[in-house]
Amino acid sequence: MRLSVASRTLDDANCPDVYFTAGYGMADASTKHGRWEALHYEDRLLLPYVVTEIGDGYLDAASPYGYAGIHVAPGTTERDLARFWRLAQEQWRDMGVVAMFFRFSPFEPLVALEGVRTTHSRDTVTVPIDGDADALWHGMEGRSRTAVRKARRLGYTATVRPAHAADLYSGSPFRTLYEQTMRRVGSRPEYLFGDGYYTELLKGLGPSLLIAEVFSEDGIVCASALILRHRDRVHYHLAGSDPVATRGGVNNLLLWTVMHWAVRTGARLFHLGGGFRAEDSLFKFKRSFGGRRTQFWTGSLVVDERAYDELVERRALMCGQPPSELIGAGFFPAYRVRHELT
Repeated sequence: MRLSVASRTLDDANCPDVYFTAGYGMADASTKHGRWEALHYEDRLLLPYVVTEIGDGYLDAASPYGYAGIHVAPGTTERDLARFWRLAQEQWRDMGVVAMFFRFSPFEPLVALEGVRTTHSRDTVTVPIDGDADALWHGMEGRSRTAVRKARRLGYTATVRPAHAADLYSGSPFRTLYEQTMRRVGSRPEYLFGDGYYTELLKGLGPSLLIAEVFSEDGIVCASALILRHRDRVHYHLAGSDPVATRGGVNNLLLWTVMHWAVRTGARLFHLGGGFRAEDSLFKFKRSFGGRRTQFWTGSLVVDERAYDELVERRALMCGQPPSELIGAGFFPAYRVRHELT
């Protein structure tokens, strides 16, 4: 078995989902000043990640933000998987990688990988699309349908279309609504993306990057979301809305419009993601659209234990805490723990 390291030459169209593609991965890497790579073997095994520098020649890596992990095609033998995994770790050690963090896809079987500690992070919500808009409508909770009707009575309208560069510039309606929403909910700074991220995302995904918008009667955008399309899957990516218009049901209208568009364009799955925390109000809102729970797992792997321990001790000294406190904070890798977590 010989592993290949993918670059832009990876055929994104043949990837199992958008989160495995070079176009998406390179956009994510741009936010971390990192380098996107993907190890793959034939068409059976694919593992994307973003490599970042720690310092002193050390590196670490993580799955692109979202839901990727490792793709194992049906029919792949346990022997092939074990050999792939052994060769992958050897390659990472040669590169100087200290630790790997995985965000596994809820649509891929969770496979046991030697040395990887898995954690059930939280659930996400997936709405199956069977081509029947009426069935989708009646599968929603009554409160969600009521909110859509309310938005329409108030004169709100919604569309889904391909995203353009003008939609993603700083100060655009989408960027403004998204950034205001993230600040309002107290999101971490890394979820406020710069111009470079959006430029790379549009360049990488092209027509697979869409934008959904809700307009007031006077043409003002009051809710907006970026949508990712890959084959028969649709992913709800980033979204924001005006808090006053939210009381008028605009977020419900936004998601229902995406669902209806998904039916018309032949999609089979609409993945809404999860909440900020398990069972919070955002998760319950997404569940109200008739979706099913899909488990989201993360994984952690220490590739170089000696280097890992050294880096944790160094970080603990900077934070004025014993190494055990950093490790006990539950953040991985522990040497990247923030002061507020200690």
